[in-house]
Amino acid sequence: MDRRIWGVLAAGVAIAAICGWRVTVNKSQSYSEQLAAARIERPAPGFEALDAHNQMFRLQRYLGRHRVLVVFFSAEESAAGDAGLAAVMQAYPHLHRREMHVVGVSTALPQENRAALAHWDKIPFPLVTDIDLSIHGRWGRLERETGEPLSGVFLIDRKGTVLCYGATPLPAEDVPALIRELTEP
Repeated sequence: MDRRIWGVLAAGVAIAAICGWRVTVNKSQSYSEQLAAARIERPAPGFEALDAHNQMFRLQRYLGRHRVLVVFFSAEESAAGDAGLAAVMQAYPHLHRREMHVVGVSTALPQENRAALAHWDKIPFPLVTDIDLSIHGRWGRLERETGEPLSGVFLIDRKGTVLCYGATPLPAEDVPALIRELTEP
């Protein structure tokens, strides 16, 4: 037989052996194991935005020094009607004692957030406006199909990192459980 044919056959056997070895070495994982493996801590995306008093709020000021809860809330329901923000408001005295900082983010205009401040009597943390949806986009809080902003609560640790799936921050799955965990001694 021609040497070229032997060379092609040898290369084919070597490739088949390598493929067989890779298949046996790579063990399949369940979907939940794959998700858990993909969840990693990454630096929290910083942002700057106007608060309800038309002052510039900079998240970077807190990163690496404090634990921070970032609460994305619905502008349609306003700060007064959002369940996640209401839960954080109720727990705020306990969170504050534990040196937690909180910031609310929505597409509501500063004057709409000021109206919410009047409704709650006093909101002791900044409510910032994300009119161009840039903050929502960096934090993965936009509906993929419609582009509508989504609600969510994120915990940034003292190192300035947040739990992510890939490069996108993951919101807390159970906000009441997160708040209980953060406020219990």
